[in-house]
Amino acid sequence: KVAGSTLAAFSLLLFLRALEICYNSSRLFFWRQTVGNFIELVFHRFFLGMIATVYFWLLTLAGGVVFGIAPASATLMSLFAEHGYSYRAYGFKEAWTFYKSNFVKSNLSFYTFMGLDLILIYGLYLMIQLPHQTIIHLAATFLNIFLVALVFLAYTVSLKLQVYFDLSYQNTLKLAFIGIFMSLSAVAKVLLGSVLLAIIGFYMPALIIFVGIGMWHFFISDLLEPVYENIHEKLASK
Repeated sequence: KVAGSTLAAFSLLLFLRALEICYNSSRLFFWRQTVGNFIELVFHRFFLGMIATVYFWLLTLAGGVVFGIAPASATLMSLFAEHGYSYRAYGFKEAWTFYKSNFVKSNLSFYTFMGLDLILIYGLYLMIQLPHQTIIHLAATFLNIFLVALVFLAYTVSLKLQVYFDLSYQNTLKLAFIGIFMSLSAVAKVLLGSVLLAIIGFYMPALIIFVGIGMWHFFISDLLEPVYENIHEKLASK
């Protein structure tokens, strides 16, 4: 009787131990699978960032740098709208087509926003140089900083909208500034992410030169999706 009870208890212990081993093995397999999927995802994003950045530099050089930066940026946004993170679908022939179609409008928008920002930055520089700073000067300084950020965000919104809408120059500027207020949380994330990327680029410029430019365009495209959706809904309802 005792021997039978001992055998039953021993059998139960073996069964529980087997269950424990199976449970731990499943957890280990799940952990490995999760880590493996994460590593694969990071690799794909990183590789796509490299491809997009190479495209950006080639297209920028094709426009003589000065007239190549804006259409190169617009091209990356268009490619991402078409293919998302499927890096195998990206092709230079398609990129060149987008580049040519975006060349004039993107340069007009880019240099308008850049001109506004340069004027504001110069005004900020002059404000800082004043010998006697008052509360009014301080308020004007912060207002200038706010306007510089606002113009930058308007440009990012214009990059997003040019993919989906065939807008005139004037409407591009209007919708770009209106779009900022369509989703304040989205544009705040864009601003914060851009500042963090600029800080990283200051300490690791190679990362920005070879990968970061492409990743930044995909980053703002993802975050500004609510802005596009809100504008699309309002235009569709008219």
